[in-house]
Amino acid sequence: MISPARCGTLDDYLAADDIVSIPAVAEQEWDSIRRQAGWQLTRRFCTLRNLLVHGHRFSRDAMGFAWGGIYRTLFVSAIVTTSYRNEGHFRSGERISGTNDFFVGTFALPRSGADVRELVRLVNLRHHVAGVCRPEADDRVRVIDAYEAEFAYVATAFIESIRRGLELCGLPSGSRQGRDLAWPICVVLYQVAGLAGLTRMPGDLAAHERFRDAFDRHLRDRPPSPRVRRMAQEIARRIVPVTASHAAETVAGHIARHIDPETREYLFPGGEIPADLEPQRIEWQRRLASETRTSGIEARSRDRRAIWERPDVAALHRAYQDAVFVNTSDQVDDRLIGAILLHALDAGVAARPLERRSIDLAAGQPLIRQGESVGEMYVVLSATAPLMVLHTAEAAAEPRQVATLAAPTVLGEIGMWRGQPAVATVLSREPNHLEVIVIDRVRFEELKQESGFRAATAAEVQRRLSLNSALVGTLLDDTAARTGDPRLASLAQLFGFLTGDSHVSLDAVIDLPAEATPAECVDALRRQVDDAIRAGLPPDLERYLRNVVATIG
Repeated sequence: MISPARCGTLDDYLAADDIVSIPAVAEQEWDSIRRQAGWQLTRRFCTLRNLLVHGHRFSRDAMGFAWGGIYRTLFVSAIVTTSYRNEGHFRSGERISGTNDFFVGTFALPRSGADVRELVRLVNLRHHVAGVCRPEADDRVRVIDAYEAEFAYVATAFIESIRRGLELCGLPSGSRQGRDLAWPICVVLYQVAGLAGLTRMPGDLAAHERFRDAFDRHLRDRPPSPRVRRMAQEIARRIVPVTASHAAETVAGHIARHIDPETREYLFPGGEIPADLEPQRIEWQRRLASETRTSGIEARSRDRRAIWERPDVAALHRAYQDAVFVNTSDQVDDRLIGAILLHALDAGVAARPLERRSIDLAAGQPLIRQGESVGEMYVVLSATAPLMVLHTAEAAAEPRQVATLAAPTVLGEIGMWRGQPAVATVLSREPNHLEVIVIDRVRFEELKQESGFRAATAAEVQRRLSLNSALVGTLLDDTAARTGDPRLASLAQLFGFLTGDSHVSLDAVIDLPAEATPAECVDALRRQVDDAIRAGLPPDLERYLRNVVATIG
């Protein structure tokens, strides 16, 4: 039986002989499969209804059903919390267009071409930053075991939503023709998921259906918490104008036709659709009107390839690769640097380059001083000596070293988010030459509105908290269970969420808005730790929580 705390691997849902490795498919064979599946889908969606509604663009109905699958995945708490923690409210429309680029591009463009390689490189960087995949050579990633089933379910949800569309277009899913078409769709969607890190899949259509049914039972047995449902509803309202424009339907028509009834009620209870969504859909339709099926994808891929070659982005990319493949120190967070790299890519070709600076520190000279305002954020690309993090507690005469940092790393972002003085000093014990990317307050205010930057700050909080996460998390969970103290239950969930546990239910967190930023989560943790210490805690737990407060900034 699968644990309530995780969704696990395919083995938790299928027998071993139902699971196969995603096969390597040669380019010519792939082209044949996708063209055959595309032709069959086009033919089946050519109905009188679609000709009347869409004219010669009736394949937009198939795209609408494909998007219906992404809404189904918002039942999965880990997908919701990871997306919300990394993206929040910002640029969700652009991000869902990026998802569209990936799925349409990998289906419609040559898989070995530069445009598809760029799409895969970008989406794999995103998945690594989100913490669901581990990087491998040649810009490839591999999904982490604990997320394999969820990752596979994304493809499953797309497949089943398209099959529902075929049903409405007159092709029953249980018919021989319906099943004959369903398996090529499975092959295409699981192959696409394989480009993004999935390595295994159900072995045939019957196994796919068994996985679908088992995972859906899991979701119904353990529904998302009210907080996660609110997050899911917020995400749905942010992206539905975009997916409706891709489907060439009104928002109301898109929701009614393309989202299955169970998901529709979950995300838009009682059929309530905010009035401002339709004008947003019209604006997105205007923006997309000049693009053919692939022209926009190809143009955006060309623009991103130019950004990768820009000196500041190339330097960030080298630092990211060093963090992933060279520097194995526990102090190096490759996800954090990857997230900042994503910000630079997402900002577009018109954005001004990030400032690069050389800094020479004398022995003992602080780069950041405890108690002083944090006026700049630094991405340390290289350093000739380690950097020390020192914290002086109120009751202590001398500062205590809490961390040693090796390049590449990032400094100052939590202090900038919080807008409060630094809680630690960063210096070098010996003369040190640093090469850094500098982000001043003006640029920081711009970055606060960018999706990748939210991921960066969340990832850095996770790294710092994870230094003590296993011990502190266990102590918090045990003490909360033993005492029944709601403050400790809140701390335990908040701590788990910030250390990267996307499966945490978040239903016990006290006084935290559903749309809380990473900085607000950090402040809530600090505030609740202070309250718990004043109320009295076991000595070991108090000591470790004090250390947490000292290190998260």
